Amino acid sequence: MKKDTILIFQQPELYFFPYLKDIVFPPFGIPQKSFRYLVYKALYLLHIPACSVFWGEWKKHIKKAKRVIIFDYGYQAGMEKYIKKLNPSCEVFLFIWNFIDRKHKNYKLFTDKNAIYSTDRGCCKAYHFKYNHMFYLRSCYRPYDAQFKNRLFFLGADKGRVMYLSALKRKLEKCSLDCDIRVVVTSRKYFKNPMLSSVVTKTPLCYQDYCKELKHSGILLDINQKGQSALTMRVMEAIYFSKKLITNNQDIVHYNFYNENNIYLLPKKVSQISEEDIRRFLEKPFLPYSEEILSYYDFGHWKKQFFSAKGSKALHSSSL
Repeated sequence: MKKDTILIFQQPELYFFPYLKDIVFPPFGIPQKSFRYLVYKALYLLHIPACSVFWGEWKKHIKKAKRVIIFDYGYQAGMEKYIKKLNPSCEVFLFIWNFIDRKHKNYKLFTDKNAIYSTDRGCCKAYHFKYNHMFYLRSCYRPYDAQFKNRLFFLGADKGRVMYLSALKRKLEKCSLDCDIRVVVTSRKYFKNPMLSSVVTKTPLCYQDYCKELKHSGILLDINQKGQSALTMRVMEAIYFSKKLITNNQDIVHYNFYNENNIYLLPKKVSQISEEDIRRFLEKPFLPYSEEILSYYDFGHWKKQFFSAKGSKALHSSSL
């Protein structure tokens, strides 16, 4: 793969990134659970310039790169200056695809405020970022398979959602859905609660195993955190693996791929869910997503948006 675009991502082994291994690099060249990393953190906190010594293999490709896209959790203060010093003509962008909370505000350290992009329209408005859509790989597309149409799958971290997901599972199972909902938790207290025992687990899955479960499901569940309006990876998986989607993301109706056959929008409270509405949704035929949609949310289209939108108004994905 041509290395004119370099991605710096915190865990390149996740999601579809192994397919992009020639251009995706972790921020560090050292294990994050090591003494050397502790040394790095000490230097970093003291603002000592030697920090760049600990950065990863991506440094070797900067001189030939036309652009570098740094994902939020992979960003370390000073990276953009380091890149510009090695290659003044290289464009450097910060891409925020995680929910901004009190613990994750490193975007404030990025010096080029006009080169910060986010998948969340709310964040774009609040922080004056530019917008770019979530993305997946067109090559991962799988056609619809009706064999598992009533099986719902969810795997995710708690993030304050475990009680809601437990109640939601009980409700959806009354609607003739086979629900495999797994919430990864670390605290033992959740396992002592009989109301939660059917959803909590200590065992996450690698993405390859996650996709195996996904392929044997007809419906994906997507539950955004409070205040989050961005599309999640589950929405992309629903599009490219041809799955129906049940979601609480109220903004999803404004996107160009939305249709009522494929996507059910949950009411704000579990008690407001209509069993009849769920059954009607299950009976509706799945409508395959068009080539236009599959191309629009593909990696190739996504990376182009950083450049066509630079210096202009933010992009909007509500229309093609």
